[in-house]
Amino acid sequence: MLLETITTNDVQIGLHASDWEDAIRQAAAPLTASGAIQPSYIEGMIDSVHQNGPYFVLAKGLALAHARPECGAVRLALNFTTFDPPVSFGAGANDPVRLIITLAATDPNSHIDLLGELAEVLMDDSRMQQLFSAASPEEFCALLG
Repeated sequence: MLLETITTNDVQIGLHASDWEDAIRQAAAPLTASGAIQPSYIEGMIDSVHQNGPYFVLAKGLALAHARPECGAVRLALNFTTFDPPVSFGAGANDPVRLIITLAATDPNSHIDLLGELAEVLMDDSRMQQLFSAASPEEFCALLG
């Protein structure tokens, strides 16, 4: 399973953001630092929300931030970032966002299996509440696995 490859380096806990754009930049920063995405990918995510609205706020408190592969995805990667306080994306009942999962995919299909694995986690409300309130990257990873 791809989720088993997630390490504490792929998790940020309790960040503070001034707004949703800042939240996306912070959530994606580790992917830029690791070379999984180019800085243009972050701008692609932000531009997409400006053009299409907060479509990647999928459920109450959860966003799956991503852009088109051609925006600068270098390799398939995920990062998990919790925010305290949560961040408003203008997503109505799904606001505020406590967890941003940042996804980099290099083509339209490479991430499908990964999303299937994520769906199992995301559909478990109790587990999601635990992930939202995880106190450390180690605790987050343990809950994810």
